[in-house]
Amino acid sequence: MIKRILFPLALFIFSVQFATAQNNVQAEKVITDLLSEARTSAIRTNFKLIMSERKEAQPMVSSGTFTLKGTKFVLEMGAMKAWFDGKTQWAYVHQNNEVSITEPSVKELSETNPMAVLSGYKSKCLIRFSTKTRSAQNYCIEMIPKVRNNDITLIDVQVNKNNGNLFSIKLISKNGSTSLLTLSNFQKGINVPDNIFVFNAAKFKGVTVNDLR
Repeated sequence: MIKRILFPLALFIFSVQFATAQNNVQAEKVITDLLSEARTSAIRTNFKLIMSERKEAQPMVSSGTFTLKGTKFVLEMGAMKAWFDGKTQWAYVHQNNEVSITEPSVKELSETNPMAVLSGYKSKCLIRFSTKTRSAQNYCIEMIPKVRNNDITLIDVQVNKNNGNLFSIKLISKNGSTSLLTLSNFQKGINVPDNIFVFNAAKFKGVTVNDLR
């Protein structure tokens, strides 16, 4: 009698585990396909970034446009423009005619380039379809860092089911802060030269350079 109960129960548990593993593989493929496309051709899109701190009553909201290819990007948001070539970032402020040069961390890049955080954390996370978020239009995916003491505790990603475009990425930090980046007017397959991701001082006469590397 016990055997008759235990065998179906074990079979059920195995089936659930297998289905979960298959879902994880499919979720990871969505992220892999997204990153593969970004590496081979440039993407241009509008964005809206909402950053919320636990101790702050009002979130900080910014918007603009960016062009990206893999980990490289050019970002424009009103009074400033930033370039990143995969290692070095130049942030130019129009009002001061001043550019600051840094080598940002993955966490800092996550505030501007969603592909950078996805590629940087892909191998460090358990990737699965979300158990909380549902959408008829988008794949809802959770990326959970395997190392618990990581600054980022959860990355929520939404990718359009029809065209594979990234719709949004939300980062939740250990200190309770969140960053939500939402994309619109997504264009892909754009051909751009790599030199557009590098600041050209010759185009900014009299610019003040702050090298903070």
